[in-house]
Amino acid sequence: MAAAKAEILLRATDLSRRYGALLALDCLDLIVRAGECVAIMGANGSGKTTAAELICGMLEPTGGGVEVCGHSVHHEPGAIEARRALAYVPDNPRLYDDLTVGDHLRFVAAVHGVAEEQSKDLREDLLKRLNLAHRADFFPRQLSRGMRQKTAVACAFVRPFRAAVLDEPIVGLDAASMDTLRDLLLDSLKQKRAILLMTHSEAFATSVASRILYMEEGQLFDS
Repeated sequence: MAAAKAEILLRATDLSRRYGALLALDCLDLIVRAGECVAIMGANGSGKTTAAELICGMLEPTGGGVEVCGHSVHHEPGAIEARRALAYVPDNPRLYDDLTVGDHLRFVAAVHGVAEEQSKDLREDLLKRLNLAHRADFFPRQLSRGMRQKTAVACAFVRPFRAAVLDEPIVGLDAASMDTLRDLLLDSLKQKRAILLMTHSEAFATSVASRILYMEEGQLFDS
């Protein structure tokens, strides 16, 4: 008897985005199951970031839709549940100017229902593993590009999630931080989370992904 397939945690169906005459994403069909990492590779302008922002609800599609854990990302009822289950690391860190690194982690954990004392050990572990502990009281303007990127990564992993989308997460990271991110992703897969990774790096994709797909001019290909 064939083994049962893992639960589908992220599904995009005919997902499209058009800007006037420009079709930035063309009928994307994608499934990511629990315990699976799917990597999408492609050049700048291929549509990876458009796909990531649509999947995470940052953009509205002009066609098709996205479900996370069976809930629509863009339509109620269920959109709140879908977005609650989905963590996102954008290609450019989006941080609050008036919050320190430590404040960011406390705020994100609290917004997602994790009490201060419950999140303390995880926050401290992430700060240590990402070499941010000595920058915990720094504001974004005091951080390098790499430090801001690591803060965004820490914010994604300090909260509960069932699926995660990471858009070029290794940009600005040093080798040790890339290793830490890889370990965080592999740990998440062991917890039966679903990971969608957008990256330029075939070496990084190969180290974590069970499937690698390619995007060109808004279309997705197996090879």
